[in-house]
Amino acid sequence: MDEVERACENCATPDDELVLVRRVYVTPERWDTPGSEQVVDMPELWCISCLSQYPHDVVDPDEDEATA
Repeated sequence: MDEVERACENCATPDDELVLVRRVYVTPERWDTPGSEQVVDMPELWCISCLSQYPHDVVDPDEDEATA
């Protein structure tokens, strides 16, 4: 049986240790505009490198079971 290779859905790097997260888009505050954050509903699998560099919310495993 062939093993399916998993990859980070952000950078496409193959990795066995992926974390389920929701992407967060951050708009910095400016002198004439307040800052904001937008959390994407669809969860993604990210590698440790992407987790350390990009804004995100880790998906609580109990949250997915409650909505299933």
